[in-house]
Amino acid sequence: MTKEDILKAYLEDDLFIEKSYLKEGEAQKYKWASHTENNLIQIIKTAIEGELSNESGNITERKINTFLNK
Repeated sequence: MTKEDILKAYLEDDLFIEKSYLKEGEAQKYKWASHTENNLIQIIKTAIEGELSNESGNITERKINTFLNK
């Protein structure tokens, strides 16, 4: 599974539509390189990158905290 496939699997969850993070069908069109102002999607991408590169949880956590504190 590629990082784009993993991201799409998360984005296809019904909660993203219910909570108005995405519109219906938008997850299928989403690409890894797509720019988004949605912080939740950016954090999910950071976590996926960390997991796929075997980064330690502490480093990924630090990256997420840095992103959130911008």
